[in-house]
Amino acid sequence: MKDWKRGIYCQPAAVAATPDFAKRLMEEAGVDHFILRSGPGGIIPDAQEKAVEVLRELNADIEFMVSTFWGGGGPSKPIENLLSKSWESQYLIDLPGSPMDEVLIAKMEKLCKLYKPEAICVTHARYRHPAYLDGIFDEGVDIPEYQARMEAAGIPRSDVIADRALWEKAMGALDSKSLLKAAEKGILSFLCELSQSDAVMRLIRFRQKTVRDSLMAFRKAVTAHDVSFGANAYPTWGAELCGQDYANAYAETCDFVQPLLCYMEWHRYEPIAAWGRYLHLHSKADEAASVEAAKILFGLGNTLCPDRLNALDTCAEGNKESIYSIVSEEIKMCAPYVNKPYQLQLVLRGKEWDWQLTDTLVSESKAIGVDSFIYVGCDYLIKGLPPVVDTGSALTGWS
Repeated sequence: MKDWKRGIYCQPAAVAATPDFAKRLMEEAGVDHFILRSGPGGIIPDAQEKAVEVLRELNADIEFMVSTFWGGGGPSKPIENLLSKSWESQYLIDLPGSPMDEVLIAKMEKLCKLYKPEAICVTHARYRHPAYLDGIFDEGVDIPEYQARMEAAGIPRSDVIADRALWEKAMGALDSKSLLKAAEKGILSFLCELSQSDAVMRLIRFRQKTVRDSLMAFRKAVTAHDVSFGANAYPTWGAELCGQDYANAYAETCDFVQPLLCYMEWHRYEPIAAWGRYLHLHSKADEAASVEAAKILFGLGNTLCPDRLNALDTCAEGNKESIYSIVSEEIKMCAPYVNKPYQLQLVLRGKEWDWQLTDTLVSESKAIGVDSFIYVGCDYLIKGLPPVVDTGSALTGWS
């Protein structure tokens, strides 16, 4: 695999419509590969083929991002999440190991045969993220085949339901002080110690294995065409809860991994708000302690993440101080994975954040040994705003 240093997420329509801007990104910002979003929506017919043609003429490397959208029980209706305004709850999502895997493999093989890209990157190759708290326990409840797989793995759903009842009962005895102390153990140890059972731990490991098995199948299909394979990923502190495994599964299946450190509202504030509400609902702790405990559970206790539910619900991407304190801490959490068999490529904002903030985060990343970065948006990478392109979706093209 090539040792890429700077890439950008973009829509094929943007590249196809503004090839001169793609050239400027290479010459002025050092962009060495373009990650083309390939679905499920927002693609104008023929734009993909034209984008590849443009990038080949520029001698640029191409990576296709393939959407998987896993988690939530396949054909289930979108979920109304009472604990959080979880962004992902609006989507119909499939489970890893479902028939959708074969559809995705066929799509990746087609991309490899038609365009011979340098890499394929899967996105949302996981279960729903931690903001949809109930999904951890109810995933696939309406799919008999998935329930049978759980049973075969020694994790009957009845065990998970009983486990949850036990820890919620034990949680009811915790006041603000004892909740904050218990949260220091981290999310999985916290739940297991409250229930005095390992059912939730076994469930999490089962979910990680299902994701790993699908990634392995994807990798086999892609690398057979001499194309590199990788995935973008939830920040390390919440990865376990959605079936991702930086320590083992990614080392077995990926040439590169892209931790998504770029989405504050969806990936930080929503999960903290959801777990803060959950703790407040089931314990004797006050709201402030419940939110603080949620932060501590995920290793974000020392950050300037908002400390009230209303603030978490309304802060959107947050202020500069909050963004810096959280992402800086997440960069430190990436340190154990720097020397894994895969290349770590941190995904940061190339727009909307203060450029000096992004530049500082890049410097801190390099200090722990990370030297490859992907940008969402490119407003700060070169002088002048990127051209606006109608991509047929909410995305503006160069993001």
